[in-house]
Amino acid sequence: MKNHLAIILLCLTTVFALPAQPQNSTTSLSMSAHWDDGSNIHGTVTFSKQNASGPDTVVFTQTLSNGRASVSEALGATTMYDVTLVDTAGTQLIKFPIATAMINPGNLKQAQIIFVFRKADNSLKSGNISVSMEF
Repeated sequence: MKNHLAIILLCLTTVFALPAQPQNSTTSLSMSAHWDDGSNIHGTVTFSKQNASGPDTVVFTQTLSNGRASVSEALGATTMYDVTLVDTAGTQLIKFPIATAMINPGNLKQAQIIFVFRKADNSLKSGNISVSMEF
């Protein structure tokens, strides 16, 4: 009798268990870019989706404000993106790929990229990428 009661309770718990956390429909994406002397980089950041054939699809372009840009965007599963930073003179400082192939983008709460460039030659001095997932 005890075994039957335990099985019934287990089945009820399984059937009426709380549903999984709802997934985020958008991800908070942010980027900051500075020169190695600490001054802000002025320019634009473009986030685009790579296409197997043809040009990339621009998802958004934002002007850096105080060296920063942020947006909330829905990301596609198993998708390749590029983050492109261009200064006000039109010089491309970096084009950085991002993939959602190994994650469920609905679980990605936020992603942040911090770049520091050498002012003398526009080369990348350091980069820091951090993500926050919610399950």
